[in-house]
Amino acid sequence: MKFLQWLHRWTGLILLIQLMLWTISGLYFALVDHHGMKGHQYFSMQQPEALNRAQLANLSPAWWDEFNGVTKVHSYTNQGLPRVEVHHQDGITYLDGRDGSLWQTDQNFAQQIAQASYSGPGSLARVTPIERTRELHDWRGQGYRIDFDDDLNTRVYVDRASGTVIDHRNTPWVVADWMFRLHFIDYTGGRNFNNMVAIAAAVMTLWFALSGFILLIKLLNSGEMRFTLRKASLTADVGERQFKFSDKAHKTVLQVLQHNDIAVESGCGGGGTCGFCAVKAAPDTPVTVSDRAQLSATQLEQGYRLACQHSIEMLHKVEVPETDARKYSLQLKESSFITPMLRELRFEVSDGPVEYAAGQYMQFLIPEGAGQSRPADIPEDYENEWHAIEACDFKHDAVRRSYSMATAAGGTELVFTVRYQPQAPGALAPGVGSSYLCNLEPGATIIAEGPFGDFQRLAGADRKLCFIGGGAGMAPLRALIQEELTSHQPRPMQFFYGARNRGEVLYIDEFVELDNAGKLRFIPVLSEPRETCQWCDAEGFVHETAKTWLLQQDISEYDFYICGPPRMLSATLAMLKELKVDPSRVRYDDFGN
Repeated sequence: MKFLQWLHRWTGLILLIQLMLWTISGLYFALVDHHGMKGHQYFSMQQPEALNRAQLANLSPAWWDEFNGVTKVHSYTNQGLPRVEVHHQDGITYLDGRDGSLWQTDQNFAQQIAQASYSGPGSLARVTPIERTRELHDWRGQGYRIDFDDDLNTRVYVDRASGTVIDHRNTPWVVADWMFRLHFIDYTGGRNFNNMVAIAAAVMTLWFALSGFILLIKLLNSGEMRFTLRKASLTADVGERQFKFSDKAHKTVLQVLQHNDIAVESGCGGGGTCGFCAVKAAPDTPVTVSDRAQLSATQLEQGYRLACQHSIEMLHKVEVPETDARKYSLQLKESSFITPMLRELRFEVSDGPVEYAAGQYMQFLIPEGAGQSRPADIPEDYENEWHAIEACDFKHDAVRRSYSMATAAGGTELVFTVRYQPQAPGALAPGVGSSYLCNLEPGATIIAEGPFGDFQRLAGADRKLCFIGGGAGMAPLRALIQEELTSHQPRPMQFFYGARNRGEVLYIDEFVELDNAGKLRFIPVLSEPRETCQWCDAEGFVHETAKTWLLQQDISEYDFYICGPPRMLSATLAMLKELKVDPSRVRYDDFGN
């Protein structure tokens, strides 16, 4: 047993040294901007330009007939010269778009490519042909290294076969690379986490844990140790403040934060579909399917996780993003149906105006208690829309529901459109939030928190705006349009709005008036028309109508804003992806409902 204790101590000392290396490298990662670690300080990303008509006319399919299993062909310009990228079963081949010959990148052209991607203050120092380099772990071939004499010793690597920039490297990247090696015990720099050093460290750690467990059993048997059991707790860092609290088990981090009045953005109510409630935890925190779907690889590597997908038993400490959101007391002024299933609610803010940007939303705190499933003032003409909905009372826990403002900021009231969620087959009750809000009487008050969200207008005076929406998605789109109309020089706008029939087109008179005044082009699209609608000259699905129109436009001139039911949203995003719309020019609002 004494030998076991001796070996355990020395193993612990070795692991402590490695822990110090982890701590030092971890502090480096915490203090240094992760963008600076990439070596991209002077990297000016160049977007490939499409070929003009004359260049397209010069392309010949005969150029790639000799390749087997061609899957796709891309054509674009490289420093003004047409290039064709052919994907086939043997790999990728690059052709000169002028005559179909293999693409050639000589030293002078490599300099032009490197300088086009470089935005720093230095000048070109030298060009060196290379076939491999330790600074590019996954690249082998022929290329060039172009050095610039700037303060960061920037090096640009250009691939000879494709004529593209492989990557930028500089001194900060070298430091970060060594920190990664120390942190991941990968001293070869090959990004192989299964190297012998890492395996040896893992075996030592396993031995340390097993020997510690054996020693622990011995201590327990000797009565030298006592356990203290506590409830699951969570520490949340918000700015420079720190909150410590305990709560019941099986609560998510999001629920605990909200219960303790720490503002956290959440659009889908904890469903894991909006990705807004990201908090920073330890990098080794398990990654859920929703985490991987909603967060980028960089965010996951830094430790960001969705608060709604992790319990406080898994995350004991998180960093919460700072926000200007706060709670407001809203008093209902007016409530009325504007379609068979949509109700407009107008609130007065009793504790000062709410400063928000068009496209943002508020989280309504629906109190615990009873809610009536069926509003009492259903318009007589809409009675058939509710024939399957039976009145009932139901109990529910306190929940939060998100609704976007339906008008631009600047007024004395907040306007929302709430879609009533009827009782789904097999469900015990209809939608909790919509039932409660749709049954509020004028004069009633409710607490709302916000504003939240980044579904806002993109900058660019020369851009045109294309809005595609449906259902309750009208609210943020209407606010964005109103905000744009207040601009000094409003930009051209196209608005496609989908509904089942004429009676479900929100604010149609308002948008028809704007269309007649030439302030925007409004195109309602009906999927189940019941009667002739003078202004609803399109039938079918809204994304298909928008696609037909976009095929006749220069889509590079447009910014896109999409909000609506989940199926419409996913179909529209897929359509824009098919048309190769730049994702940075697309904004959408997804509340996951």
